[in-house]
Amino acid sequence: MAQRILELRVSHKGIKPVRNGHPWIFKNTLAGAPRPARTSASLERVIFGPEALCWEHSSPALIGDATGEPIGWGVYNPRARLAVRVMSRTPERPFTAEVLREILVRAVDARAPLFADPRQETFRLVFGEADGVPGVAADLYGSVLSVQYSSAFCWDNAEMIEETLRSCLAARGVPATVTRSVDRAMFKREGIAAPEDGADATAAGGDATDSDGPPPPATAPEPITVRENGLPWRVMPGSDQKTGLYCDQRENRSRVAEYAAGSRMLDAFCYHGGFGLTALNGTPDGAAYVCFADRSEPALQTVVGNAALQGVSADRYETVTGDLFTLLREDAVPGGIASYDLIVLDPPKLVPTRQNLADGLRAYKDLHISVLRAMRPDTRLATFSCSGAVSAADFRRAVAWAAGDLRRTVTVEGVMTQAADHPVPLAFPEAEYLKGLMLHVQ
Repeated sequence: MAQRILELRVSHKGIKPVRNGHPWIFKNTLAGAPRPARTSASLERVIFGPEALCWEHSSPALIGDATGEPIGWGVYNPRARLAVRVMSRTPERPFTAEVLREILVRAVDARAPLFADPRQETFRLVFGEADGVPGVAADLYGSVLSVQYSSAFCWDNAEMIEETLRSCLAARGVPATVTRSVDRAMFKREGIAAPEDGADATAAGGDATDSDGPPPPATAPEPITVRENGLPWRVMPGSDQKTGLYCDQRENRSRVAEYAAGSRMLDAFCYHGGFGLTALNGTPDGAAYVCFADRSEPALQTVVGNAALQGVSADRYETVTGDLFTLLREDAVPGGIASYDLIVLDPPKLVPTRQNLADGLRAYKDLHISVLRAMRPDTRLATFSCSGAVSAADFRRAVAWAAGDLRRTVTVEGVMTQAADHPVPLAFPEAEYLKGLMLHVQ
């Protein structure tokens, strides 16, 4: 794009959430077309100089209300429906590489308690908008940093972002390498050309390059062993789902394990078996037996490998491959649903957008009917939704519909959400995507 600083005005209709701290500005809330900002030549030299950020697919924008009163700085992408991501709320200080570095350093510093906990070697280092960096999610796995990009601007500046994070980690005694896990749909959503297959998965650690182009070609990710909640896990950052392991459920895995002592447990939609393996090992009196069920055979192979790594004897668990919605609806899990004292439901995202909400809530209701219908009295169900388009109230209502249709008494014994390294700003409720309930089925 042509290098110029733009002035963007937000309409009266759209200004309130932006003033309150929301980081997104959609194209239909802009008051007119962008215009060149009235800025000095010295400011342009700062923003576009030798040490500048890459503006290949976006433009720096001074954001104002409909009258032109400045609010802050953002990144403008004319090809995207989400046209502006707010990066700074200090209009008097332009958004530069120095400002972005400060935001990243602040995010890393906020995880100081996790760095100090020897039981935790894997956690989220940067959580996008919640940490002030829209378009970046970075997870640390021991000495491997797995970074996922969801905006054109952050993709263009991947080298600088990764080098800053590596420097922060090095200062804490963690000499990290970097692997990239790219949301392929991002390129279409942001209106930019996608890299060739194989060029988007991994960037080896090393010095940042001088190139203003896309990040360099990939190398294949390698499996590593990290500790979470004191247990060793074999993971492959930069592959599979998300950035390699669901760090957001770290605290919930420990909470669920507290209910598992001596129990027969079903870990449905188990992926790498985080809930079941933590229940087997994470408390002095762990679960007696766990059935791990998932549609992915490679995921279940990882469960078996992690069980061996953690010293779990083969007679304490088994794995089942299949479509969980069918297995649960037909009560086809080993021993039947009624044989389990504790069941975990952690399905994939069922509601991708608010437009899918009605259908998605019906899917959640049907899933819970399948399970609650067969559960025996005085058992527990830990159930989760990772759909950001579903509120906590929506999710509870869908589960309540299922219990009501079955005329079963179900009480809430605990409410769960994402781990603290996935913060939720009050002005950005979309960050609170994970919600969970510990239910007592009577």
